[in-house]
Amino acid sequence: MNSKVFVALANKKFIEHSKSLFYSAKVDGEWDGDFVLIVPEEDKGTFDENEFTTHGVKIFYGKTLPGNPKPHYYKYYLWTEYFKKWDWIFYCDIDVLFFNKIEFDLDNRQKDILYANDCNGTPLSYQFEYRSDKVQKFSKEQDEKYVWINETWGYWHHKEPHPSFQSCYMLFHKDLIQDSTFNNLVKLHNEYYVYYDLVLHGLTEEQSILNVEFIGRWEEVNDKFLNVYPRADELKWNVDKMGEPYKDERNYKREGIIALHFYQFFQPWSEHNLRFNPIWKEYNDRF
Repeated sequence: MNSKVFVALANKKFIEHSKSLFYSAKVDGEWDGDFVLIVPEEDKGTFDENEFTTHGVKIFYGKTLPGNPKPHYYKYYLWTEYFKKWDWIFYCDIDVLFFNKIEFDLDNRQKDILYANDCNGTPLSYQFEYRSDKVQKFSKEQDEKYVWINETWGYWHHKEPHPSFQSCYMLFHKDLIQDSTFNNLVKLHNEYYVYYDLVLHGLTEEQSILNVEFIGRWEEVNDKFLNVYPRADELKWNVDKMGEPYKDERNYKREGIIALHFYQFFQPWSEHNLRFNPIWKEYNDRF
């Protein structure tokens, strides 16, 4: 058994899309550890497992979570007994490509810390629903919880708000997998997703739950792992413009960038991503 594992997540709709990620990690990222793909159990039998296992990718099936949420929430399963087989666990979203060798300097990492990059300056309170049109429709219970979230973790308490991390890259040692971790995540999920329905649907989703579980227990992965695609900031997050054709000319490899996360607006399989869409197709075919 290798001492480290690279983990991705996909449901039946996006399983094919994960191939380019694994290929890029092997070839461009020079990953020399194991690979695992987390798949919701309900999608078992909907794809050819051998297509992955013959390429060294193990399949882990996660049982359906309360409320039958989107696949993003199956990241909780990273903190289960299965992943204690490895000393270090590196999770990566599938809308990522690598440019240089994946290096973490594991000998100098703490074993009780989750490594994940800051969410572009977003306070923890903004990992939960905050959009005015949604807030106006809150029930009394939702509104009370919304106020508590903002007074506790946001700007409302007139102090520095709690920072938050993005879950596209997460690195941690198996010591962070405690007997209670997964159960704690499900408990928080039942509270914020099922009961209060205050997660930020369509945007940060499960990040709210993960941030609460690991509040005060996370540090940056590495600034060579870009979790914010520069194009989004260039457009000042104008969603109406994010679907316009765009050719990225930046030389990420020469800059020493290890990984680039594209966001849902610029996925490498999107045809308007003129530079990386052909690369994604090529990598998927070569898997």
